[in-house]
Amino acid sequence: VGLTLCGLAASIDPERDGVKDAVLQSRTAGVRVVMITGDYLKTAIAIAKNINILNPRTFKEGNGEATDCGVLRPVRDGEYLNNADFDKLTRTTS
Repeated sequence: VGLTLCGLAASIDPERDGVKDAVLQSRTAGVRVVMITGDYLKTAIAIAKNINILNPRTFKEGNGEATDCGVLRPVRDGEYLNNADFDKLTRTTS
């Protein structure tokens, strides 16, 4: 084909100053911290681990702590979860 890979590039959007401390203070005060973002799920998981919303030592993908918005509407263009199912889902989401 005649194409040559010349290099790769990556970018990072770090958390804002004070976020880790705010998470710690909130948890110390008994507040459940939840992050809602439009990021790709794996990106959101990495950020949540970095700011201690998800524990990097205990988090396992698929355990319900991190949820993709697709779970809220299981059938594309279908109905969203009913209130009872939504409440059940959000009890374990971080």
